[in-house]
Amino acid sequence: MEEQKMKKSKKFTMILIGLFFLVSTIGMSSVWVAQTEAAPIVMRIAHAMARAHGYNQWAEKFKEEMGKSVGDRVDVQIFPDGQLGKETEYIEGMKMGTLDASIFGRHGQIDIRLDVLNFPFIYRDQKHYDAVIRYNAKVQKTLNDILLERGLICLGWGEIGDRYITTKDRIIKKASDMKGLDIRIPNVPVFLAAFKAWGANPTPLDFTEVYSALQQGVIKAQENPPENIFNAKFYEVQKYLCMTAHANMPDQFVVGKRYWDKLPKDIQEAMIKAGAISRDYGIKVTRDANNTLVGELEKRGMIIVRDVDRESFVPGAQEAYKQFEDKIGKDLIQMIREAK
Repeated sequence: MEEQKMKKSKKFTMILIGLFFLVSTIGMSSVWVAQTEAAPIVMRIAHAMARAHGYNQWAEKFKEEMGKSVGDRVDVQIFPDGQLGKETEYIEGMKMGTLDASIFGRHGQIDIRLDVLNFPFIYRDQKHYDAVIRYNAKVQKTLNDILLERGLICLGWGEIGDRYITTKDRIIKKASDMKGLDIRIPNVPVFLAAFKAWGANPTPLDFTEVYSALQQGVIKAQENPPENIFNAKFYEVQKYLCMTAHANMPDQFVVGKRYWDKLPKDIQEAMIKAGAISRDYGIKVTRDANNTLVGELEKRGMIIVRDVDRESFVPGAQEAYKQFEDKIGKDLIQMIREAK
C-alpha cells in the first residue's frame, strides 16, 4: 500500500513540474511576443529649411545611422520647411515635451551666454571654428552644460557657414555702405548691436518670413550663407551678393530633456553615436554646398561683390562685444577666442 502511495506521489510531483515548465514557457513566449510586437519609439525632428538643405541631410544621415544601430526600434520622422512651426517655437516645444528634437541655429533665445558663438569676427579661421564646435572638450562641455540647464541635450554642433549680405539695389564693399540699409537679421542680440553700429536699420525676422518681406519691399536686404540664400530662392528678389563673411553662426542638433529621460540607455547611446557621425557629415555637406553655390547664384543673375573691405567692419563688431561682455561673461568670451 505504501509503495502505491509513493508512486502516486511521484507521479503527481512530475505532473506539477511539467505544468510549471509549461506555464513558464508560455509566459516567456508572451514576453518575447510583447517585446517584438512593441511599437517603435517615435522621434520627431523639426527644422525650418528646405529638403535640399544641409539640415535635412544631417537629419537623414542621423536616421540612417540609427537604423544601422537599433533597426526599427526607433522611428525617426523628419519635418522640414517649418512644418511644425518656427524655430523659436521648437525651443518651447522641446522643453514642454511636445517636440522631440530639432536642428536650428538659435542661441540667445535659449540662453544669452550662447550668443558668444555669434559675435562677428570671433573665429580666426576654419580650424579655430572646428576647435570650438567639435574638438575642444572643455568648450564642448561648457556649451552643452548651458543647453542642459535649459532642458536640452546636444547631439552635435554644426555649421551654417560664412554669412554674406545680399541687397536689392546697393553694393556693400565697406561698413559705411551699410548706412540706412533696411536689412533683415535673425533675432540675435549681438547681431542687432553690430548692424546698428555699422549704420544699418536691422529688423529681426524669422527665416520663414524673409522671402515675402523682401518681395514686398518691407526690407531691402538680408544676410545668410550661400546655401540658405540659394534654397530660399532669395536670388529671385535680390540683386547683389556681397561677400562680407562678417560671421559664421553655428547650428545645433538638440533633443528635449523630457524626451531624452524616457529613452532606454542603449537608445541614448545609439543617438549619441549617430549624432557625432551625422554632425561631421552635415558639416561636410554644408561646406561643399557653400563652396559651390556662390557660382550657382551668379548663374541665376546675382552680381557677386568679392572685393569687400572686411577690416572696416571690425570697429562696429567691437561695439557688440562691449555691450554684451558682462551679460555673456568675459571668461566665456575668452575661452571661445582662445580655443585650439
